Amino acid sequence: MKKKLSTEKEVNLKEISVDDMNEVKDMLRFGKDENGQQYVYNIHRYNTAWIRKGVEGSDDKFLKSLTESEKVELAELVQEFNRLGE
Repeated sequence: MKKKLSTEKEVNLKEISVDDMNEVKDMLRFGKDENGQQYVYNIHRYNTAWIRKGVEGSDDKFLKSLTESEKVELAELVQEFNRLGE
């Protein structure tokens, strides 16, 4: 399915298997410091994995062409496209 990012870049989204979705979802790690402040580990790896698995032609050259904002937006588009009855 073709989609456009807010920056007008066009991408082709593809379906991801349930196993691959679970693998990506399990990448995020949450924690708290001694003051109770919450934080998230692996957010960049998480977004990259969604893009690699869910966007056609998502090689290193393509990934390096994206801004951090575009990566976040694109990872969210891939997740929405592959959402399972949630």
